[in-house]
Amino acid sequence: MRRNKKHSKHKSLKRQLKKTLTERASVTAFKPTNFTAAHWFGKLNAALFGGRLGRVHIIVKKLHHDWGRCVADWDNRQCRKGTFNQRVIPYNKAEVIYRIELHCKFPTWKDFIETLAHEMVHLYQMTVLQDPYSNHNENFYSFRPVFRSAGLKLYR
Repeated sequence: MRRNKKHSKHKSLKRQLKKTLTERASVTAFKPTNFTAAHWFGKLNAALFGGRLGRVHIIVKKLHHDWGRCVADWDNRQCRKGTFNQRVIPYNKAEVIYRIELHCKFPTWKDFIETLAHEMVHLYQMTVLQDPYSNHNENFYSFRPVFRSAGLKLYR
């Protein structure tokens, strides 16, 4: 009985997301705030990830070359260049701090939501799957059906 309730709540959240995407289809030149990003992080976490992601700091700022980034930060700045593989997240370190950075302006509201959800997949790879690279690999693209069912696209 309990699993059915959770499953129906999950479906309901996806339906709400699809409805909101339709309602906001005409919103252009969207400028998110930190509050808006945090609000939608919670909604997307529940609808797409079953609430498995922990809260992270979300920063909206001007980014060059990216619409969003998921950052795993640990103290490795004292290492000589070349002695520490920057592409591999050291899960054995106690203090890995995660954050999501988003650009301050998106062409449409849907671009904002898809970018935030995209970065949340990377966060899921890092925190739940502990994928040592957390890049656009098989783990990343395994979320395509979940995104599609919510009316979103997942691409690089």
